[in-house]
Amino acid sequence: MMTSLMAWNLIHTHETSHWVRYHGTTVGVFLTLLRATRDSLADHVLRILDNKEIAFFQEERAKNRRLFASHPTTVADELGDEVTEYSKIWLSLYYTYSVILGMEPLAWPRGDALNKQRKISLALDTTWRQWQGRAMLPRAGADLAEVHDFAPLLGGEEPVTTRLLFECAGLLDEGYHFRGPYPQLVHRSLSRIWEHSLKGEYGEPYRVAERLANRKLSHSEVLALIDFALNPPLPGFHRGVTSIDWRELYPPYRFMFAAVTLRKSGAYAHSEADTARPLPEHVDDFFREVTTETDVRVGSIDSILTRDAALRDTSDPTQGFAERIPRMILLFASLLNQERTQDVAAISHFGSYMIDPAGIRLLDPDASDYPWWFFAPFRVINNGVFGWPDKRLDIDASTDLFIGSAISSAYDDIVHSVGPLDVGHLPADCFRDPDEVNALNDILRSNLRINIRWAA
Repeated sequence: MMTSLMAWNLIHTHETSHWVRYHGTTVGVFLTLLRATRDSLADHVLRILDNKEIAFFQEERAKNRRLFASHPTTVADELGDEVTEYSKIWLSLYYTYSVILGMEPLAWPRGDALNKQRKISLALDTTWRQWQGRAMLPRAGADLAEVHDFAPLLGGEEPVTTRLLFECAGLLDEGYHFRGPYPQLVHRSLSRIWEHSLKGEYGEPYRVAERLANRKLSHSEVLALIDFALNPPLPGFHRGVTSIDWRELYPPYRFMFAAVTLRKSGAYAHSEADTARPLPEHVDDFFREVTTETDVRVGSIDSILTRDAALRDTSDPTQGFAERIPRMILLFASLLNQERTQDVAAISHFGSYMIDPAGIRLLDPDASDYPWWFFAPFRVINNGVFGWPDKRLDIDASTDLFIGSAISSAYDDIVHSVGPLDVGHLPADCFRDPDEVNALNDILRSNLRINIRWAA
């Protein structure tokens, strides 16, 4: 029983750390807005097509032709110049999101780098333009966001991705359980599994960091490197930044620059054997030293991400479904970035909360000052049953946000894929009742005007 409980706790720590780091870092919030912008654009295109064009799109989609794609001829090209231009913008948003997160490997064929640089610049500028004054800073008339010097650092054979940085950090957060005040409670089999995982793909950033630093590193040191990597200065967030070098934007490169800095004696040295959590000042000092040594800056979010005060505020039936989930996520991101401002280690070394007195505040959800923003609002439990925090959302608000999440997740399938909508990432229990599935499909059709379905 104790082993099962600790195994669950390790998984819970790993998954929670992804939530905290994604929404508590500049690159995570930027990825959120990239995704929200492309969903909003897809929603807009489906709304401006007339009935004849919608029917044509559905016929072509049934023939395995996509609305937005990089092929020489797509459905968008046959729907007029406006839709063609929207397709170009949507694809730039999709490409930039995929490349930064690591879902699409970097490839550097000759003569193609400039075209990809333009795509990323278009995505940066579009996102800032769409979110200025709402979640990003206002733009001056001459402000145009762009990326420059889009070129490989290591000849195109980069050893890590942003996704692997998140996974490695989650694994290291798990590792704090084996260093806590009661390590004897953790069965040796769990630590062996964890050690095996660290030797696999998720541990690759750790090994890269040690090679670049030319010495053994503590887990705390690698977590500091990852946090630096995940916080580039971005147009729209970081005041005064409109143009950014690709090497300063791309988290894996930032990670490598910071790791090389650790070759310098005393640059950052923190061992969990001394204390689980580093002092926030210690981490901040290291970030400043990396900037001094490399000119690679650590970013900040200087904009007001949201004006919503409570989770239920984000469930607004007057807003379109493409707007609801971004509002909810931006509330969490705002609160997590306040945590970062107060104590950078709350995000950079999140796993240490699990074994440190500072983490007591995470244990009592009934406390008036409970920091609920450290945890995702929705969860799937008991074989696919959908759950929500009932102290902050009633059933109507949670249902509204769930439907918003389902529809938001469907946009990519509709405009960039063919066939039925994917349900693998949604709570299974919602698709066991044919009546519930029919109700969801009715909402989908009435909002997006396209005859496409989730299958029960």
